[in-house]
Amino acid sequence: MNDRDAWARLLAGAVAERSDQSRRICDLCVEMLGVTGAGISLVTASGNRGVVCASDDVAARIEDLQITLGEGPCVDAVRSGAPVLVPDLDNPEDVAVGRWPAFMEGAGTAGVRAVFAFPVRVGAAGLGALDLYRASAGALDGDQLGGALMAADAAALALLELDVGAGGAFPDGLGTGSAYHSQVHQATGMVQVQLGVTTKEAFAMLRARAFAQGRPLLGVATDVVERRLRFAAEDR
Repeated sequence: MNDRDAWARLLAGAVAERSDQSRRICDLCVEMLGVTGAGISLVTASGNRGVVCASDDVAARIEDLQITLGEGPCVDAVRSGAPVLVPDLDNPEDVAVGRWPAFMEGAGTAGVRAVFAFPVRVGAAGLGALDLYRASAGALDGDQLGGALMAADAAALALLELDVGAGGAFPDGLGTGSAYHSQVHQATGMVQVQLGVTTKEAFAMLRARAFAQGRPLLGVATDVVERRLRFAAEDR
């Protein structure tokens, strides 16, 4: 990826599409930035969380791990508002990956050797993160890094199409990610009502239950929605 103008035009075209904008951005990152996979997660201050899209099963696993565990480069990128770059998970050098023990184990098991997380923001408002991974160790070069930053800006425009907080955080029409979003969002609301807690607290309880049971967040959310699982006062 060495033609920034051409890259900008590709990203602009992806955002202009009326469906699967985020997925197209992920696919373009894989095609153009020399990475194995890409994913985008929604993380907002109002408590909306979810995996928007992923280019492949491993990328989806990386996104779900971080949303479920509440740790990892994506989480740190959102909190700090700055990229988190780990070109070699086996030799992270000055990156303090020790604060992500569960993520590191899961990423290694999934075959990930390098991960790069970029905050997705509009001005001061954080919307989520764009994650890129490689199956082999290696840093992004200057052009690739610049391209990833531009992709994160494009992802912000795509996420704005989700209309977070206006008529539902996760509308239909997101392709393969829509079931994930609706189930997690609905389950969070049900737990919120069951326990009389905030949206943020309800989501944290779902995440903690998934982590404790070693299950995907979507599986726990589905159990709540289908009334196989109910949170009680002692879960607070």
